Amino acid sequence: MTTLYQSVAYLRHSAWRRLARSDKACPACAALDTRFIKRKHLVTELRECQSCYLRFRWPKDSADEAHHFYQKDYSQGFTTDCPSDERLATLLATDFRSTEKDYSPYLRVLEALGLSAGSSILDFGCSWGYGSWQLSKKGFCVYSHEISAPRARYAAEKLQCNMIGSIEDLPRKVDCFFSAHVIEHLPNPNLLWEAALSALKPDGMIVVACPNGNPERENTIGFEYHRLWGKIHPLYITPKYALEAARRKRLRSLLYSTPYDFSEIAAGQETASLAGDELLIVAFGAR
Repeated sequence: MTTLYQSVAYLRHSAWRRLARSDKACPACAALDTRFIKRKHLVTELRECQSCYLRFRWPKDSADEAHHFYQKDYSQGFTTDCPSDERLATLLATDFRSTEKDYSPYLRVLEALGLSAGSSILDFGCSWGYGSWQLSKKGFCVYSHEISAPRARYAAEKLQCNMIGSIEDLPRKVDCFFSAHVIEHLPNPNLLWEAALSALKPDGMIVVACPNGNPERENTIGFEYHRLWGKIHPLYITPKYALEAARRKRLRSLLYSTPYDFSEIAAGQETASLAGDELLIVAFGAR
């Protein structure tokens, strides 16, 4: 018994030592200066890069670990669970109204940004196709990309989404790179930015929606703020990070948060408040 106890104690101590030595560099810019923000579940930390201001979960996942997780283990209710044929028929008949996947607000955002029927859009991280279907019904020419093979297959077979396996498979450059609640799942946010810049026309736009990691929200929503990062959300996007990331890519950017003021977006005005639950990043190339 003593030997077993000593073995377990040694393994536990070794695990803690490995964690203590593991890489705490920023997954986006590789800066070594990252500061501790919050700990939960004993060993999991939220850290913030002091160079690009990204907040991220530590210990970090490798790209292979993240890929395996989203192929095999990721489950988040309506977002990931492909509906039955009967349920899908009801959703399509009602255009997803009164569901959490009603894209009406995003459609109004895109309209406010000047996109109209016939504009080409890449829906990056489309899950099982609920958003791509609504974008297509609005008249956009939509290409869809999803890392999960089963969800991508469902989107193609059940919702007739025009799926692409990689950005290189796009038949043409698009007017808009659109991504809703994807960047926070990535092991490295540069995966999204690089995909966007590869997919876009020179005068195209990037539209990204994600949970709002604005540090000011810690004081207003308390526990709820820290519920939104962890295994499923390894990244927490702050407004300062969004502005800095766009600047480093030589893009002009504007930020908004819910509830969206569509007239403000249409006018290209900076918003007065970024306190809402969802952060909207709009970035432009040459215009």
